[in-house]
Amino acid sequence: MKTILALLSGIVLTHTLYAADAAGNNQVQQLNTEIQNQLKQLQAQQQQQLAALNTQLQAQIKQVQTQLQTQIQTVNAQTQNQMKQIQTSLQQQIAQVQQQMVKQNQ
Repeated sequence: MKTILALLSGIVLTHTLYAADAAGNNQVQQLNTEIQNQLKQLQAQQQQQLAALNTQLQAQIKQVQTQLQTQIQTVNAQTQNQMKQIQTSLQQQIAQVQQQMVKQNQ
């Protein structure tokens, strides 16, 4: 009788351990699912943040490009004006020298 009780006790204990193991596995699976869901949410948030930051940076880059283009155009215009002034001045000096040469040759 003691042997049968011991066997039954062992069977009950084994069954209890299997049930506990199954419950533990179920909890692990639930935790794993929760962690995966949280990870997906975090990844989605990061993607949104990166997209927003990327849009912001692209806008800033366009603004800087526009400013640089404006500065380049301004410098080019100033350079062309200076070149025209120098050219006009040189033409006037050449005309004066030519007049002096004509006067000297008369």
